[in-house]
Amino acid sequence: MAAINHPLGHGRRALPIPLPGSPNWWVLGAMAVVGFSAMLPVLQSSWTTTRGFETQDLEAREAQLNGDIRQLEADVANLTSLSRIERRAQAIGLAPGGTPLYVEVDEAGPAPAKIPSELLPELLRESDEPDSLWRSLISRVPLLD
Repeated sequence: MAAINHPLGHGRRALPIPLPGSPNWWVLGAMAVVGFSAMLPVLQSSWTTTRGFETQDLEAREAQLNGDIRQLEADVANLTSLSRIERRAQAIGLAPGGTPLYVEVDEAGPAPAKIPSELLPELLRESDEPDSLWRSLISRVPLLD
């Protein structure tokens, strides 16, 4: 009965139950953290599923490209086979060649050689000056080989 005798206007204290107009920020923050924590596994699972589908698509594309590469390799092998080349040559009117002729050329070609230097004949160096007496004598002495 003591509560009935005291009017609300005197000695007002904080009420233990919050009123709807004043939110408790600690409770709202805790609810946001709990909600975010509950959504993390869902987001992570969704991200993993998306990556899995992308991986499957890339693996399918890789398998398709590998198949295309194998098909092209088979086409190249077929097109470069000797029997196919012989059939094609006969179809366009080519005949086997006769005995080959070999020609040896002892002179070097034009100044900018278009073949490797190992295949070119060695050029003899013509010197304007004769060898000295000592050099000609030393060249005649057999040295250790």
